[in-house]
Amino acid sequence: MVDDESSPYYMEETWSKGLTRENTLEKMIGKIAVHYSEGEWDEFEWGIKSLVTLLPKSIRDNIELPPHDIHPSGREEYYKCFVSIQEKLESDTNMIWKKKFIKTYE
Repeated sequence: MVDDESSPYYMEETWSKGLTRENTLEKMIGKIAVHYSEGEWDEFEWGIKSLVTLLPKSIRDNIELPPHDIHPSGREEYYKCFVSIQEKLESDTNMIWKKKFIKTYE
């Protein structure tokens, strides 16, 4: 069976079961936030690096990750990067988050 975006099978899997990019990003963002709140700095930074690969191309191409550094100054740079990613997802996409549009077409 071909698993392309126009097939009914693909639509059923992604929409009825919630296997969407938005869900994947939400779960990944949640995990990264837990790593941050638990003080798991390596996992926090690696999580952000993984998150970048899942972002839409238009956002991913504009993200520049700082060098890996779990010292306080490096953590702060990764935190700023994490916040920047969140802001870009909210302002630059029309992705559906929990069945609601973040930005609508004008």
